[in-house]
Amino acid sequence: MNWYEAELIGQKAESPTVRRFWFKLKTEEPLPYRAGQFLTFDLPTGEKRKDRWRSYSIANDFDGSNLIELCISYLKGGLASEYFFETINKGDLVKCKGPEGAFTLPDARDQALVLICTGTGIVPFRAMMQDLEKNGNLPPSVHLIFGARKTKDILYHEEIMDWASYVPGFKASICLSRETKIPGNLKNLEYLSGYVHQAYLHSPAPAGNPLYMICGWTQVIDEVVANLVTKMGVGRSQIRFELFG
Repeated sequence: MNWYEAELIGQKAESPTVRRFWFKLKTEEPLPYRAGQFLTFDLPTGEKRKDRWRSYSIANDFDGSNLIELCISYLKGGLASEYFFETINKGDLVKCKGPEGAFTLPDARDQALVLICTGTGIVPFRAMMQDLEKNGNLPPSVHLIFGARKTKDILYHEEIMDWASYVPGFKASICLSRETKIPGNLKNLEYLSGYVHQAYLHSPAPAGNPLYMICGWTQVIDEVVANLVTKMGVGRSQIRFELFG
């Protein structure tokens, strides 16, 4: 697989611990990818591969521009996050390869989708929602269940509100585990106190053969999958997930 150079063209704080980074891929031809796929970066953060290579889901849908967005959380002492938050500057070049990954939308759009995530696990789903909006080939329904600690930690909050207002069949449940003042509900958008599990366990299951897509840390995914299978009787073929660690 070929390696490409990516030039940092901008960055922006998305929450107190998360930043968005925009890169321009330096390729002669556009590098197509599917919403939900990831790129692997070779960062100047050590000599060994384990210290240098990091994979990040692409946060935007492919539009032919070779503009790539990443959404990265800060981990104190983490080689990669320290580099992105403390070292990299506009105009710097880093190497990346890809795209890779099979955590993508199904080709057939006849299944309802339940998208479950915490933190930066929303990143591939954000690209998928852009794809669905752009192409208009919408599934029967989409239920986004997103977990964050506090209101200030909700990533892509304004976009979620827009999807709830304008995308047919879309609704969102935002679960806030450490917020003392829960926002009021909006059209097709509810705010809950607690963790993501209450939202899918206590919501009516979509009709037909819904597809559950889960993205986040291993512990969260393990618990969600166990609940779906043992408490809700969801078949394994109806579950896809992407691990963050």
